[in-house]
Amino acid sequence: MRFTEDLVRRLCAAILARWKEKGLIRPKVSDDALLSRMTAEIHRDIQREAELDREAETLLTKHMGKIEGSQANSRILFQKIKERLAKERDIVL
Repeated sequence: MRFTEDLVRRLCAAILARWKEKGLIRPKVSDDALLSRMTAEIHRDIQREAELDREAETLLTKHMGKIEGSQANSRILFQKIKERLAKERDIVL
């Protein structure tokens, strides 16, 4: 799924509204400032995951010769590689 700027901002606005409604936060800055920081962080996370995907795909492609003779499913292997890379880098998927 492709996350548009508008979708990310609306999701962040909904989360912020719920946090404020439940008294989980008492912002010291404006909602716009908080939304900007929240959306920026989400975009950074999306970018990090995309980089992780590219690296996992590269590793999978590099080792495809060894894998082709086995019964291994490339999508399952891709997911396992991605999970291992994320764990090594302390990235939460």
